[in-house]
Amino acid sequence: MTEAPLVWQRVPQGWIELVAFDDDEIAEKWWQRYLASGEGIVDESVRAAMTTMFHGARSALRGSPYAIAGLLPYVHDEPTVFFLGTTVLPAAADGRATRAAGSLAGLVRFGDEMRTETFVALDGRAGSASLGVATTDDGTAVAAITGEVPLPGDSGTVFVLALSLDPERLDELAPYAALALDSTILLTPGQQPPAYPPAAASDAERAECSA
Repeated sequence: MTEAPLVWQRVPQGWIELVAFDDDEIAEKWWQRYLASGEGIVDESVRAAMTTMFHGARSALRGSPYAIAGLLPYVHDEPTVFFLGTTVLPAAADGRATRAAGSLAGLVRFGDEMRTETFVALDGRAGSASLGVATTDDGTAVAAITGEVPLPGDSGTVFVLALSLDPERLDELAPYAALALDSTILLTPGQQPPAYPPAAASDAERAECSA
């Protein structure tokens, strides 16, 4: 029996992963290692509150369609929290893909100033994203980005939902949504992820710097 491919993504430093660990015991060990990195810096009451948040968020996302989803504490200027969730959808002809994309996009309602932009991934894939201030089901205003781009080899579609609890941080949220969209790939079991950014993109950047 062929094993299912694994979803891989480059995540930023400080990332708190919520759904990739199916096993609660493994998730708890990962979380304790995460907390250990702040030992002597973060006091015990904050660590306890973060642990409650971690377990609550994992429970809330259990059974969601996300392959990778997590929180990023963003501490520049006024601290806030970013959420990014990534779903890999099957070929567009599959009706499940349409339903899944629709359910994720429906988690937020964009305001009148929402804009849609196209972009090109580092390896040349063309995608699109919608950006703006949106409202969640409970009425909370957030900065939001929904984006999609084909997987390498047209084996499906990467769909990303990115949110900031501070609706004024849309421009700061955008690079993290771009990283999720650009870096997500499928790996066969045992396969090592390639270098990121791709070598061709790195060579192009070096050429520009030396021009």
